Amino acid sequence: MTMLILAIVALGAAATFLFALSLIPQKSTLKKTLEELESRGMVRDPRNVRAFEKIFSKERRGRLKRKLMEAGWYTVTPAQMGVRIVGGGLFGVSFALVMMTLLHLAPVLNMIATVLVGGVGIYLPLASLEKAISKRKVQVQKALPDFLDMVATTVQAGLSVNQALGYAIDAAPGALGEEIRATLSEIRLGRSRSEALRAAAERLNQQQFTTTITAITQAERLGTNISKVLNELAEDVRNHRIMLVEEHAAKLPVKMVFPMAMFMLPALFVVIFGALAANYLSQPK
Repeated sequence: MTMLILAIVALGAAATFLFALSLIPQKSTLKKTLEELESRGMVRDPRNVRAFEKIFSKERRGRLKRKLMEAGWYTVTPAQMGVRIVGGGLFGVSFALVMMTLLHLAPVLNMIATVLVGGVGIYLPLASLEKAISKRKVQVQKALPDFLDMVATTVQAGLSVNQALGYAIDAAPGALGEEIRATLSEIRLGRSRSEALRAAAERLNQQQFTTTITAITQAERLGTNISKVLNELAEDVRNHRIMLVEEHAAKLPVKMVFPMAMFMLPALFVVIFGALAANYLSQPK
């Protein structure tokens, strides 16, 4: 029993340390670039956890890095995400050991519970990452039509595209505004507008935004009217959003079947047959 308690304490302490280590903020790519330009040298972050970079292959780190960029977690490195995954697994195992000491289950059940709870602890950081990606893409999808309308209006008023993007940031809250600000910062550093916009599209990896950036780049290359293209893009994005809302609305009846069967039907049966049962039981025998 003493060894089990020591194992629980050790696993909990290790998991807590790993989570605290993974929460140390890292510098974003844009901030690193700015510091490199100011100091005219390479800035290396000594807090980078390189041990976990040896565990994950280069391909896995690349996929994880893309997911972190899609989620907007620019201050989190793939190594830190690996630390969170390992820490979650240790938390799960320590929690399973605590339940083992309290419930006194069979050894086979203890092993199964340890594996399952440890797997859940490993999955939770990945699930939070996927949730952040989905939430960010929804924010971009909601804000994109109004942003394009604002940019098109300001371009028609005589402003340049860069000035229009800076003026329309207020119409793009959330993830879209953050990416546009980063794009404008890259343009001020000397990067071309098309390259900066394509980099933002790669970071977000949102279908409508990528289509918008491609259309703007092609319009600039061909010399067409950008304001007209932006208005058409805004209309297309708005129509696509309406189609998605209609699709979700069409799925609601199917999704409501289980909650209605679980919560509404029992209450309905109580209302209908409760009075009959009470009347029958109250009759003298």
